[in-house]
Amino acid sequence: MLLYETPIKLELIGRTLYKDGKPLSYTSRTVSEMADVLIDSKKAFPDGPAYHMYRDVFLWGSLRYDVTVIPPRMYGDEYAKTYGHYHAEAKKGLTYPELYQILSGEGTFIMQRLSKDDRFDCIFVKCKKGDVIFIPPNYGHVLVNTNPNSPLVSCNVVSNSFSADYSGYKENHGAAYYCTKDGLTQNMNCLVGRTETLTPKATLERCKLEIGDLLEEISSNPDKLKFLEDPSLLSA
Repeated sequence: MLLYETPIKLELIGRTLYKDGKPLSYTSRTVSEMADVLIDSKKAFPDGPAYHMYRDVFLWGSLRYDVTVIPPRMYGDEYAKTYGHYHAEAKKGLTYPELYQILSGEGTFIMQRLSKDDRFDCIFVKCKKGDVIFIPPNYGHVLVNTNPNSPLVSCNVVSNSFSADYSGYKENHGAAYYCTKDGLTQNMNCLVGRTETLTPKATLERCKLEIGDLLEEISSNPDKLKFLEDPSLLSA
């Protein structure tokens, strides 16, 4: 699967991502490691890689460009997904934001933020190839591959100062919602407040962002992405 010709050539063959013809190293999270966040871990078989992460595919200053591949599969009635994580604080009261783009396939982002009344405010975003999605400060997120017949390939740009916190998802046995073949199913370990569905474009418009292809932006227009290091630059 050829992802890019320029400014670098990126090609995914099997589970290996090649950059300008050279294979990149990757890490994988296994199905057994996903057990804590699945709606029914007893149906999560066989074991093996749940998804693959290619870090530092492209670097510019303090920003990094990563690629994630979620293979096509089901965990019983639940679609394959990432584990889910929150971001570290960048500025007082604001965690690091992040940008994603879908390079192949289709999926759903489930974003969530814990409000003052200990309820989760949730945002659902359906996405397909080419879509750019903004993860705002203070939101955790899960990416779900909603097509069990095709891999979901995504890229993201984030600050190199970023670190992921998985503990909240582990403690609650997953996100506030599970994405299943029958639709969204609430996780009864989570109290849910406001929920809304946004388009990918709307996630950008809320903060008055105009972002194109992420590899093009980080390689040619990195100054546009300063808000990824300093979220206080974002429009309310």
